[in-house]
Amino acid sequence: MNAPPQTIQIFLPSGDPQGIRIASITTRIVQVVEIPRLRLEEFLERPEASSVGIYILFGENDETERPRAYVGQTGNFGNRLKQHNEKKGLWWNRAVVAFSLTQSLTVTHAHYLEWLALRRATQAQRFEMDNGTSGTRPHTLPALEAECREVFETIDILLTTLGYPIFEPLVRNPVVTLQTTETIPASQKQATPPEFYCRTSGVDGRAQYTEEGLVVLAGSYGRAATSTFLPHNYAQKRQVMLDQGLLRIDGDRIYFTRDALFSSPSPAAVALLGRAANGWTEWKDSTGRTLEEAIGRSTPGNDCEA
Repeated sequence: MNAPPQTIQIFLPSGDPQGIRIASITTRIVQVVEIPRLRLEEFLERPEASSVGIYILFGENDETERPRAYVGQTGNFGNRLKQHNEKKGLWWNRAVVAFSLTQSLTVTHAHYLEWLALRRATQAQRFEMDNGTSGTRPHTLPALEAECREVFETIDILLTTLGYPIFEPLVRNPVVTLQTTETIPASQKQATPPEFYCRTSGVDGRAQYTEEGLVVLAGSYGRAATSTFLPHNYAQKRQVMLDQGLLRIDGDRIYFTRDALFSSPSPAAVALLGRAANGWTEWKDSTGRTLEEAIGRSTPGNDCEA
């Protein structure tokens, strides 16, 4: 079942939207604090710094430009983040901590939440994880595990609201609707994203159009060779995806190794076709309708810009 409507509050202690941000769902006891690395000293003076919980460091891999993250747990956020600030390198620029307003989370909770968060982040594949290992599932009593999963659900919602959908897969699994007498409001129903195809000689691409853009599905393949007229910016993007391991060349084909999100459909089509392309007309559904026809979008002229 989909999540019900919810009210989320975001508080800016300094009034600066680029500074520390505190997010919470008004009916729950879990709170999340986003901390810019440059504002760490400011956070250390806050009462939340001594809390128990999990934290995530966010940044970017300087070599591949891929988003990077590190998941950890601690009995004292302040002490742990100071250690990371001194030893964890320069790649991270923001930290997010999650804890209970009632101080009800224990180190046992934190260990399980750390394992669950790392597992979900690894499965989602949105971020390159700096942990190196997915860890071992800790022994947890059923009652405590149920508490942790409820807490994790709140953390997931708040992180996504703040702009860090680290646990959200690019393509959501279809929702199985059980027979019930309860009426689900239309606003809470979530349709499976429509699937589109980019197919021609040597090319077989599959994708779903979502709220975030076009997601090319793992296993899609296209032409390894590129046109001599391919714009330089597209050639650069293709090379970056190869460097990230998102694309892999095998013979005369180039494969997507995992699901990949594109904010515009044209770069996705170019990556497969190896030439300039208008993604709004190259991607078609199972009936042959172009992407622009399927979603009712009008594209004046050629839309093959980055």
